[in-house]
Amino acid sequence: MTAAVSRWPKSIIHWRDNGTLNVSVPFTWMLPEAVAFCRAHSYTSRVRIGGPAVSLMPAYVTGCGATIGGDLPALAHHNPDATFTTRGCPRRCMPCAVHRIEPEFSELADWTPAPIVCDNNLLAASKKHFNRVIDREKVFDRVDFNQGLDARLLKPSHLSRLAELHLVHIRYSWDWVGMESQVMDAITATLAAGIPRKRISIYVLIGIEDTPEDALYRLESVRTLGIKPFPMRYQPLDALVKDSHVAPGWTAKELRRMMRYWSRQNWLSKVPYAEYA
Repeated sequence: MTAAVSRWPKSIIHWRDNGTLNVSVPFTWMLPEAVAFCRAHSYTSRVRIGGPAVSLMPAYVTGCGATIGGDLPALAHHNPDATFTTRGCPRRCMPCAVHRIEPEFSELADWTPAPIVCDNNLLAASKKHFNRVIDREKVFDRVDFNQGLDARLLKPSHLSRLAELHLVHIRYSWDWVGMESQVMDAITATLAAGIPRKRISIYVLIGIEDTPEDALYRLESVRTLGIKPFPMRYQPLDALVKDSHVAPGWTAKELRRMMRYWSRQNWLSKVPYAEYA
């Protein structure tokens, strides 16, 4: 099955359903816009608001004229090519919102197959569930594990099944320098399984419990392997302004510079970071 994979809108999403205006808010820094939107429409419509940002900061949207929460089926409106096969994550990583929004990890008995798999920790699932996911993803000629796979849980049996798919991307994350051996082992094993280097990406979290030197080491290490690193600037879970947090040891200028350079590797990969203004 050919899949023309959609782009994520990265904005609040709204749609009407049985006379109700539904509003889904993915990030907390979009809450001010969402509140203003709800207030403007609450005079003429029933409004319901939900999404990850609302789950994290429900008090912020109280009084905006909308009903809060409930079962808001928003994923298909954010991206019709996306699906979940599990919910939650058994880990409790400090920077992550997943365990606060979905505190219990669970495997879904059924789901709508789609080429973008958004599970927060698919490798934490049972072997039976993982194999069902792979079998159902085989119908697509483009498969993207969008949220990343946990390198610490990766097994040869996972990779042998992943290699059966038409992969667009398989993603891992390198959040702290102490994860180096696990991430490097995952990359080595992925290549050995026959998955092309160009299909591998690494999320690199920066600006939290690290230094610019630490972050640069991780980014450069990934690039040295011929793999594209994707820098991810840390955002506090209650941030109302994106990119406003500056961790100790960093400056706002250095964070902007690092994000700008490493997000533009298609054009800047031949320019040494030290020479980038």
